[in-house]
Amino acid sequence: MITMQIEGFQVYVTETHRCACYLIETSKKRVLIDTSMQFERNTVTKCIQKNGTKGIDAIFLTHSHTDHVANALYFSNIFNCEVYISKKGIRNMKNGHCNMPKGTNSLSKGIYWAESRLPSYNFTQFHPCPQVRILNDEVVTYYLGDSAELLETPGHTDDSISILLKRKIAIVGDLMVNTFGNLYPPFADDESALNTSWKALLNTRCNVFLPAHGRPIHRKKLISSYKNHFLYASKGHS
Repeated sequence: MITMQIEGFQVYVTETHRCACYLIETSKKRVLIDTSMQFERNTVTKCIQKNGTKGIDAIFLTHSHTDHVANALYFSNIFNCEVYISKKGIRNMKNGHCNMPKGTNSLSKGIYWAESRLPSYNFTQFHPCPQVRILNDEVVTYYLGDSAELLETPGHTDDSISILLKRKIAIVGDLMVNTFGNLYPPFADDESALNTSWKALLNTRCNVFLPAHGRPIHRKKLISSYKNHFLYASKGHS
């Protein structure tokens, strides 16, 4: 388990393979960010219970894709805690269904095309979570204190959000990745919104960005990737 610490917060990163989940601990509360896939349920549970701790106080979901929400109902029941997602993700959570995101490269575009044609592939299905609540500024402050913030960061999906801790660390879900040296996500429903969200995160002055896929991303690397994917590309097509 990887941990990061800043004043007032301890952040634990689960050793899950499909989707990294983050456990944020303050002196009063513990919040789980995302829940990964069903087959990684035991790994997430071990992280929550490590060092003799007994549970979590809430679950925050960065967006309503299956690999982030598949265990939301389970952990909510086991730990008797609330589940929160942005208002735009409520319907998906209650229906137990999300949309396959669009691809941003040739491989992911092929996967997007094939998903609806593979009846045995059920990425878009998960257990409904009827008790889900809306994640807003007041909820974030209640569980994590005044130095934590909610930032709407659409692009990967329209319901994507990020959680900021003291404007030093940002937990960003799938807004960016850190795999094979490339930070640009392989899937995004709205690449124009992705541009705006990356810029908004850079404007927060956070130093570290924690994605759901790959290692932590440092500010300098994100700036370089932003220039390559957005500024340079826009000049090249002008």
